[in-house]
Amino acid sequence: MWPTVTYEELTWSSSAPLSRRMRAKQPRTYCSSIVAPIAEQDVALSAPVVTSLTEATAAIARFDQKHAGIVAPFAPLLLRGESFASSRIEQLSSSARRILEAEAFQTGRGNAALISANTTMMRKAIHTRHIDSESIRAMHALLLGSESPHIAGVFRNEPVWIGGSDAHPVGALFVPPHHSYVQSLLEDLTEFIRREDIPALAKAALAHAQFETIHPFADGNGRTGRALVHAILGQSSLTTNGVLPISAALLSDTQRYFAALDSYRDGDVAAIISLFSDAAVSATMLGSQLGSQLMALRTEWAESTTLRADSAARKILDYLIQQPVVDAAGVAEHLNVSPATARRALERLEDDGIVRSSQVTKAKRAWHAPEVLELLDAFADANRRLTFRPDL
Repeated sequence: MWPTVTYEELTWSSSAPLSRRMRAKQPRTYCSSIVAPIAEQDVALSAPVVTSLTEATAAIARFDQKHAGIVAPFAPLLLRGESFASSRIEQLSSSARRILEAEAFQTGRGNAALISANTTMMRKAIHTRHIDSESIRAMHALLLGSESPHIAGVFRNEPVWIGGSDAHPVGALFVPPHHSYVQSLLEDLTEFIRREDIPALAKAALAHAQFETIHPFADGNGRTGRALVHAILGQSSLTTNGVLPISAALLSDTQRYFAALDSYRDGDVAAIISLFSDAAVSATMLGSQLGSQLMALRTEWAESTTLRADSAARKILDYLIQQPVVDAAGVAEHLNVSPATARRALERLEDDGIVRSSQVTKAKRAWHAPEVLELLDAFADANRRLTFRPDL
């Protein structure tokens, strides 16, 4: 039997500046979660759950093998699409063009900058092979280091809650455990992640749900928790050649996603594991579809460009599939040509209708591939049925 979340009554004291009248209206107590450790917890799964888990694992393996050959050239774009989708679960959205401009030129603010930072965090996550509390903090620091440096990579030191009033946790949808428990619960969670007797996808699902229940940070828990999923899948060698766009699949039915997290807190592990199994299968289809669309677009470009087939500048086409927002300096460095050669090639592609130019800043001229950006926007928004829960 998986442990359920229980509750304890704690004294409430607001740290916000309040008038005497408002402070008198504040509640005196609130109920906070008590989260049980899971490092040594038995994981008992029904036959149907095991079957769906096995089928999903096989689908991931096939996708990863395909990724090594056919999809590999598009891996950087697939990673960005997954980052965009994970951010949209948190109601953070911006156009692919603005996000990639923020990434390439550090020009963005607001959502574009936050989503760009999420891509950086996710890139680190898929290459993380030793998962402990420090590596989790390092991921979080990448996410919020620019936007909220005072809380980036720092475990929370005050109560947090989901839903309800902004003033106090009474009546909230969920109140995570008191901050004094966070460090020990994270240590227990990373010990659970090191176990080798649990299928990788099931372990990722359970670890994600436990992480969201602990809610170790003041903000950014949902995005960090989904990055943790990629770290676990990579550490377990289930994904070795790229990213599985599981957030894009979860985005298609966030109501089921949130309900599965609630069920986990009631001691039901089947809901979250079944969700992740279904999402993993959907993710392989979404990823393959995006790869096929990008391959078709690359072929179309090759047929329409006036650049010579043996021209070094023609390699820009492959670069634009990976990095659809560029400037002449970046292209020159990537192709090992002069900035003048890169600029002439980009202007030729603009004449061919493959890229468009714009002034990102007064001193920065950039080019973007609109068809790639349209595919990215569509990918992040695919089959979306969104139910919002603040700071999942």
